[in-house]
Amino acid sequence: MEASRIPLIRVFKRNGAIVRMAVPVFLELILSVLMGYVNQFLLASIPAASNGVSQSNMIANMFIVSFSVLSTSSLILLTQIRGEHQLSKDRIYSLSFFLNLIIGIIVSAILMGLSPFVFYWMGVDEEVIPYASQYLLYSSPSLVFYALTNVFGAFLRANKRMVFPTLVALSMNVVNALIAAIFIYGVPGLSEMQKMIGVAIATDISRFIGLAVSVIFFYKTVKGHIGIKVLRPFPKATLKSLLGIGLPTAGETLSYNFSQLVLTVIVNLAVSVLAQNLRNYIVTFTSIIYLFAAGTAIAMQVVEGNLLGEGKKDEAFQLAKDVGTMARTVSFVLSLIVTAIAFWVFASLMGPAIADESLNPTGLTATDVGLMALYCMLIDILLDQGRATNLVYVKALETSGDVSFPVSVSIFTSWVFTVGVSALLCLVFNFGIYGAFIGAMLDECVRGLIFVIRWKKGGWRNRTLADKLD
Repeated sequence: MEASRIPLIRVFKRNGAIVRMAVPVFLELILSVLMGYVNQFLLASIPAASNGVSQSNMIANMFIVSFSVLSTSSLILLTQIRGEHQLSKDRIYSLSFFLNLIIGIIVSAILMGLSPFVFYWMGVDEEVIPYASQYLLYSSPSLVFYALTNVFGAFLRANKRMVFPTLVALSMNVVNALIAAIFIYGVPGLSEMQKMIGVAIATDISRFIGLAVSVIFFYKTVKGHIGIKVLRPFPKATLKSLLGIGLPTAGETLSYNFSQLVLTVIVNLAVSVLAQNLRNYIVTFTSIIYLFAAGTAIAMQVVEGNLLGEGKKDEAFQLAKDVGTMARTVSFVLSLIVTAIAFWVFASLMGPAIADESLNPTGLTATDVGLMALYCMLIDILLDQGRATNLVYVKALETSGDVSFPVSVSIFTSWVFTVGVSALLCLVFNFGIYGAFIGAMLDECVRGLIFVIRWKKGGWRNRTLADKLD
């Protein structure tokens, strides 16, 4: 049989445009998460500092969701505006920019205020708390730059400039890695704490540079206009549409991130620092797996928005179905690859923690740790199938205007499965980190199935978004 006749190959072939758009988004997402992970890996020889960075990022990620309120909704609305309508686009650009600026400043201030004591509430190990609090304190100012870079990325993607956000993310990673490496390896006499603070400063500098590059790309390629004058008279209907999409969408992500924070607390209470570090490393690696699904979902939003703006509902329906198939296929292949190398990779990464008696009081060997990682990855294969489905169909529903339902479902499944089942398995039945992976797997699979059913029922076909702008 010819390869082109295989149904799965045909799906990829007829959606070549989506794949071409998704690849730079996929690379951008990898680079975006890579910065935090590079910081962790550079500090791997200081296990307490590496754990502190992970704990700090967990807190920051819960607040970072607020930046997506306007970036997600602006992307959806920009893709559905028919024709040029440059004034409507400029109002969306300006509203999103100024509101994200305000939100970024508020979030940065809140996290700097929380840094001295929030990790005590989370049950973080006393040896880790000083590192976590200092990293959060010094890296929080960069969130203002991150908020604005996030919204400029949405503007560029909405105008099908998919490569430029990738170049922004690449520049940020290069700068961050170079400066962080200088602090860790190139400056003699620094204490372990000073090295970690240097890594936080590297994050601040790199995010500022990322914002500067984003602004240049926006004005050179999109040629939109951002300014206070564009907002006179104030476009109340546009703001209502932005928040009508963005707030529920952010609510869905906030619920997920908060449930992940609670899950981290559960794991901290249930297992040793060594097991916590192992889970952090596994989550780091597996997050790369779902990024292709996230990238294709974002690319799908751009095309789906254009289709819906032209009234092509049947084409939009088939698009989501195809993208779901592609996302699950790639996620499955990547899951198998990571599972195949899990034993050796994680046993090696955990070497310093295994050798530290204070972090490994039960005397686990490299073989024990490698097997733990392998068993977690076997669970994760199912988890990533559910997550790929969930990511695609929730974006399809949001782009069509069916926003409230995903929020309700996400809140329910996150707290019943990710939190409830994980707490039961970790704290009552002593499943250790396996319980956390099982709870998260049930959450993603149940949620994904519900969203597929919702999409197929077709209630979203009666909704419109772009016609409500002023």
